[in-house]
Amino acid sequence: MRLWQFGRLYGNSIRIEQEIGEPLGLVNGSQVFSTMFRYDGKDSSSHEIVLSTFGPENYRLLYELTIYMIDRPGACAQASKFLADRNVDILNSDSMSMISGVAMVWKMLVDLSYFGEPDDLIAEFSSTKRNSPSSLDKIDSMKLSESHIADRFTEGSTAGSRTVKTTMIKRKNRTPSQMRKNEFDIPEEFMAELGDDADGRPFMMVGDMASYVLSVTLLDPSVRLISVHMTVPDKPGAINQVAEAMARSNVNLLMLHTKVLNYYESMSLDLVADVGQCSVPLDELRARVEVALSSFKSPSEVGPFKPIVI
Repeated sequence: MRLWQFGRLYGNSIRIEQEIGEPLGLVNGSQVFSTMFRYDGKDSSSHEIVLSTFGPENYRLLYELTIYMIDRPGACAQASKFLADRNVDILNSDSMSMISGVAMVWKMLVDLSYFGEPDDLIAEFSSTKRNSPSSLDKIDSMKLSESHIADRFTEGSTAGSRTVKTTMIKRKNRTPSQMRKNEFDIPEEFMAELGDDADGRPFMMVGDMASYVLSVTLLDPSVRLISVHMTVPDKPGAINQVAEAMARSNVNLLMLHTKVLNYYESMSLDLVADVGQCSVPLDELRARVEVALSSFKSPSEVGPFKPIVI
């Protein structure tokens, strides 16, 4: 799932449209926790605001739970009852019949705050299977692992980098904000860190479904954004040819999304790029990309370069 949007900061409000906010639980009335990071590289620095509906105090007892079931009526009911009886809160989850009539898998993020230790939950599952088998006869097994979604919220996006210094911006009061009118109000400490020139700046929002957070990054005022959809050969080097053609023209790629259409034959390639410093007209840039892809025997198609209006 691609979750990204661009907007412009007016005052201290960030508008979060439903299509990106809803999958992350960032909807009107929701309590939103936020953290801010400053990233200092060799020659530049930038800021990121990370939004989540899960507060820092919740992260300690958030776990990833996978339940393996028989694909029969009542399987989900047995699993959910086992968890409900132990005050395990199911948060985000996804169940799917993997082998019709045979096997089903339910993957979920759970909060054990009202239960206790994860090892005790596994022990109780084994005990119930042994002592009351009929209550879990449609459940095969379950696996519990520590969730690492806290890393994104507490360590930033470049925790593994050797060249970027990450600094968390401290707040006096860490109470959540409430979403109203599809807008999130940036805390005062964060606005002070961004400085007086933040008002009117364009920003980029990226939803991270693996960590259930929304990343908000201010962009340079001079950005000029375009989006382009291409069909390129599903061959080694095809993406590189496009990226190299863009790089030679001083184009900065902000988003890149690929999806195989016909294995070993074709794939879709969607890009969002900043052409504010592009060294050639956009028609020439498109022609360069087409030439770069012409070295492959498989056909390709480069769509129009569409401006993104912020």
